[in-house]
Amino acid sequence: MSVECGAKARTNFNKPCRQPAMANGRCRLHGGKSTGPRTEKGRKRMKEANTKHGLYSAEMIQARRHARDLIRETREINRGV
Repeated sequence: MSVECGAKARTNFNKPCRQPAMANGRCRLHGGKSTGPRTEKGRKRMKEANTKHGLYSAEMIQARRHARDLIRETREINRGV
């Protein structure tokens, strides 16, 4: 008899999962959360994969702040004329 996963399954009224366990003690469906990338290259790849448009990146936020400052300065100069 093989070892069962034992994770709480949503089917059968929260009874334990009956799938055969892998080496880590859980089945292929309940293997556990990813611990994330370990290397700098892996972290960079993950960051690029999760960036959709860059609208809220630090560079874009700084660019918008700079544009607002220029607009504010221009309005102040125009008021003084």
